[in-house]
Amino acid sequence: MITAHLVGDEEVLARLRSIPGAVNTGLVRTVTKLGLDLQRRVQQDGLSGQTLAVRSGLRKSTIDLSLEQSGDYVTATISSGSEYAHADEFVFTGTVDVRAGLRRVKEAFGRPTSEKLINTRAHSRRMALPEPSFLRSALEEMGSAIRDEVEAAVREALA
Repeated sequence: MITAHLVGDEEVLARLRSIPGAVNTGLVRTVTKLGLDLQRRVQQDGLSGQTLAVRSGLRKSTIDLSLEQSGDYVTATISSGSEYAHADEFVFTGTVDVRAGLRRVKEAFGRPTSEKLINTRAHSRRMALPEPSFLRSALEEMGSAIRDEVEAAVREALA
């Protein structure tokens, strides 16, 4: 009669049971880092010159990162609370209402002039904006890095 004893079975089972938690921890850390990287890319590259050339910091301050974690998933969402975000991200063609106010004029009839402040009345303006896509383009640019870092996090957790 042959008798066999398995040595270390409890350690193997403990290791197998720890894998989901280790993978989850690694993914949460990686997705958080990637979300922050994407948010920084949108604020620095997408809004500061390469895509939209925003002059003030108002739109940059509306770029938010939210993380959501559940038992079997973790997500990072980058969004903008700016009222112009949709028009900046997608094509916009339509009429907008322009409020009355002061305008700084530095050019008249295509020629530079001395700077003046003038009053303007409220009016409607027809606009046709192109599709610059500051959010989607940043995500597309980071696509391969996101895949690589998520794969590395899972590999590290399984090692």
